[in-house]
Amino acid sequence: MKVKFHQAKRLAIFLVLYFLNHVEAYYRLGIQINNSIEKRTHTIAIFPMPWPIPVFPQIEYPKPLFPRVWLPTLAAIASAAAAAVLLLWPHGKPTNTFQFWGALAGAPLVVCLAVFGWKLDRWEDEQTDAEEGEEEQYRLKGMWRDWTRRRLCVVDVAAFPAATAEIAEFAKEKIELPTNSKRTIAFDWVKGRAAAFRRTRLLHLIGRRFAETLRGRREVIVTLMLDDASLKQAEAWTRRVVRVFSVVVPKVTFHVEVRSATGGVHWIARQVDRIDAATRLLIAVQLWADEAKEKKHAFSEGAAAFLIEPGARKAGLIFRPMTCAKDTLETGLAQIDQYQMALDHIKQVWVAGGGQHESTAIRSGLAPDPRDVPAERLLDDPLGNPGPASGWIGLAIAMEAMRGAGPQLVAWREPGSEILSLCTISPLPQKKETTV
Repeated sequence: MKVKFHQAKRLAIFLVLYFLNHVEAYYRLGIQINNSIEKRTHTIAIFPMPWPIPVFPQIEYPKPLFPRVWLPTLAAIASAAAAAVLLLWPHGKPTNTFQFWGALAGAPLVVCLAVFGWKLDRWEDEQTDAEEGEEEQYRLKGMWRDWTRRRLCVVDVAAFPAATAEIAEFAKEKIELPTNSKRTIAFDWVKGRAAAFRRTRLLHLIGRRFAETLRGRREVIVTLMLDDASLKQAEAWTRRVVRVFSVVVPKVTFHVEVRSATGGVHWIARQVDRIDAATRLLIAVQLWADEAKEKKHAFSEGAAAFLIEPGARKAGLIFRPMTCAKDTLETGLAQIDQYQMALDHIKQVWVAGGGQHESTAIRSGLAPDPRDVPAERLLDDPLGNPGPASGWIGLAIAMEAMRGAGPQLVAWREPGSEILSLCTISPLPQKKETTV
């Protein structure tokens, strides 16, 4: 009966941890299997769990049974028991018998053993519960750590900011690029051209850039992330993608899907939870629409492309992102450092759609010690005013420019939003140098 009671007690403690930390409930929400016609494969979508990670309660171990505390206590109990024997011994009954001395010596011993045994049994139960609770917390933290480190494998990437084609400049300690802060920059090869020509030219550049990597693949999903003006021409973009890529990379079937460039952090968060074997080329674009020249443009032009291949070994990684408000930024950065980057540290912070204030807050949140503060890159200065795809462009620049470097944190704020998006990446590996 005692064993069953202890088992029930431990089970109740585990159930409390279960409901308190919300982890098991999330993992048992189930798996939804969707048949994707475009991919001609089965895609498994796991129900997403939200940031921030629940705070685990501190496990309190019972205090040890110190001899200096229990010896005086047991002595007092033994004295009380002996006094009780003397007080309750019947008057006139002889005291020089074995019964008297047995009661005088045995009663204190029995009482001390009973009290100390009860205390020791209770202490062992609390110690066992604490140890098992700590093991359960360790297991749950490991599950959360694996959850935060789900990622997209990027085998190739290219950034096409309108302000510069020198992506390698961003890897230097001091960037030697013109300052375009609070300016809108257009691609120099599309000035005065219609949107159809600019769209075709940009897709040709991307196609030629990825042609070698795409050869040998049978099917590729092309995900277009477009600004609002380009999104209105989704059908034209789709037709042009199929036509251009079919010419540049023949014998490959392309399936095109179109989405808004905004909300990229939510798309990444959903995608890392999907078990999908399809090769995907993600193209994020922000282009000026055909309109009157006197109208002021809101953002600089640019594009970014990522070739995503699940399970690739030699690849850059885009880890699960998060969104933070001002009052939750410190908590979010602490959880990135504690869970997502538990075995490493952020080497550099890239900021798009923000300024020095956001960069300082992020860097100080990642490393309270000034000697360990990561370097910073403010992308709005060389690239001009940010747009809906600036976060994607920042991710592409960081992955391409910092090949072989340590983890990078890319932060961006979408136009008109106060929410800051944070995404940790591992840049692409270094290119192998070929010798002739």
